Amino acid sequence: MDDESRLPALSAGRPPLKAESRPLASVPDDILLRRLAEILGQSRRVETDLIAHIAEADERRLYAREAFPSMFAYCTEALHLSEGEAYLRIAVARASREHPMLLPMLGDGRLHLSAIALLAPHITAENRETLLRRAAHRSSSASVQEKDRGADRRRGASERRTVPDAATPGETTTRDSRSPDADAFRGGVQCFRS
Repeated sequence: MDDESRLPALSAGRPPLKAESRPLASVPDDILLRRLAEILGQSRRVETDLIAHIAEADERRLYAREAFPSMFAYCTEALHLSEGEAYLRIAVARASREHPMLLPMLGDGRLHLSAIALLAPHITAENRETLLRRAAHRSSSASVQEKDRGADRRRGASERRTVPDAATPGETTTRDSRSPDADAFRGGVQCFRS
């Protein structure tokens, strides 16, 4: 018997998972889906609490007391969040101080971190009710489209310029070159200074 015949059969290039490596394998489908929804709800509540704590620590500048130059540095170096995780949470925390209704919307799942971070620079007291209602339960790219629709209504088409599209060099597309788009936030890694 050669070595190759003793190897487990490959499924789509990967060895099959054994039941012992899948602790939920014996959980019935309906129970698994119910638990998944429950855990997601718990996760959203914890995330909302985390954002509220980041907002308060940022407002009090507690990172400086711990010898960090910024909230971003504190989040990445002391809390060990990735740059993207820190960026999103700080952006949402700061937006939630100005627009407190964001936290309940995050907590109940109407908005997610990425959508809030994308929308935050464009939310005003005048547009927030409409903008947030339209962005609820939408993907990040749909939230950007909603934000852009609102911006187009507020200013004329004359302020829109043709700018190069990073995805297709040499081609151009018409979009508002002054506002961030989904490409700017996909990696979430941007310099974030306090």
